[in-house]
Amino acid sequence: MKKRLAIIGSGISAMGSAYHLRDDFDVTLFEKNDYLGGHTHTHRLRENGHEFTVDTGFIVFNRNTYPNLVRLFKELGVRKQKCEMTFSVWNHDTGLQYSSTGPSGLFAQRKRLVSARYWRFLLEIPKFYRMALADRDKMSDNRETIAEYCRRKGLSEDLLQNYLAPLSAAVWSTGQVNADAYDFPIAIIIPFFFNHGMLKLWPPVQWYSVVGGSDTYTRRIIETGDFDIRLHEPVVRVVESADGVTVETPKGSYDFDYAVLASHSDESLRLVPDLAPGKRELLGQFGYTPNTAILHTDSSVMPPNRKAWAAWNQGIKTLSDSRKVTSTTYWMNPLQHTDSRKDHFVSINPFTPVDPDKVIKEIQYSHPHFTVENFSRQPELHSLNEDTRIFFAGAYFRWGFHEDGLCSALKVVERLKPLA
Repeated sequence: MKKRLAIIGSGISAMGSAYHLRDDFDVTLFEKNDYLGGHTHTHRLRENGHEFTVDTGFIVFNRNTYPNLVRLFKELGVRKQKCEMTFSVWNHDTGLQYSSTGPSGLFAQRKRLVSARYWRFLLEIPKFYRMALADRDKMSDNRETIAEYCRRKGLSEDLLQNYLAPLSAAVWSTGQVNADAYDFPIAIIIPFFFNHGMLKLWPPVQWYSVVGGSDTYTRRIIETGDFDIRLHEPVVRVVESADGVTVETPKGSYDFDYAVLASHSDESLRLVPDLAPGKRELLGQFGYTPNTAILHTDSSVMPPNRKAWAAWNQGIKTLSDSRKVTSTTYWMNPLQHTDSRKDHFVSINPFTPVDPDKVIKEIQYSHPHFTVENFSRQPELHSLNEDTRIFFAGAYFRWGFHEDGLCSALKVVERLKPLA
């Protein structure tokens, strides 16, 4: 008789754990939402009698930095398609608009051709690349923010405000440039940019999206095992005892041999009130930031100059209280080869209203919030899964992305398989 395993959550950390432990344990998945997948969230839309899919969470991956995810997709027979990964910035304060789509995008505003300041800005981008590559092996003990690093290196405010801060805000879904992106740890940014081919001008990294929507892999995983799936059943408490784990939900209490908390770190912290003080203090260092995602067809959120459009579009604006806020808009047509005559967008934390008549769906997500302090403590996170029946997994164990969530799941799998 197999031992019983509870998995809380159904994102990539949960699904990866369930898939790799399906033959070793009787697996029960608890999910508070009405769908499986977490940030793997595919929407099926209809237009002129045919159906197409749009993703609002996990969208893209590449072969180089997503090796475990690529391996999983291959095992599951999930098909991929090449997609465009370009970036644009629209500074609402200065009017600057540009994109990385080539010369026509960089000079979408023709007046920039004769702007010495703009040329200095462009030339500083490869200068930053060279500096970052030279410093790449010195990041382990670096506790600077991106702003502190740039100022120490003599890089301009233009580079920070119109390139590095908005790019970092887009990658990690932070909403306030000053409060978040400027304070983002350079020790995360430089290694991440290097690993993702973002510290060079050429050749670009080839990115892919999933044919038929990202939830294809979630559905394939469910087909591989006899899982007990409990949708719309939020877990309220997890209690460890000498011989097992009790999972409590509004519908009742359930006994298991082990549990994997593949929920966000702040949620996991609330679920285990009896967690040892040292583990509680460590886990409490890793927070999540709420973000609103809107799936829509309103092109007013995009740069006014269509030549400045890109796959990822970052808007910057200063509010009346002097806060600089950002909003990321994904243009889904080039990202997913959307089979629609309309342009479809996913906007994260839009600071200008989206036309309500063009809104398809609004979703609330949360993303890891990294600081200089908590990033320096990431190496300690493995201690959460020592001498315990309750295991933790999540993207917060590394960079905060899909591959990272899967990597953390594989570490948990290594610990649980010998216990089956």
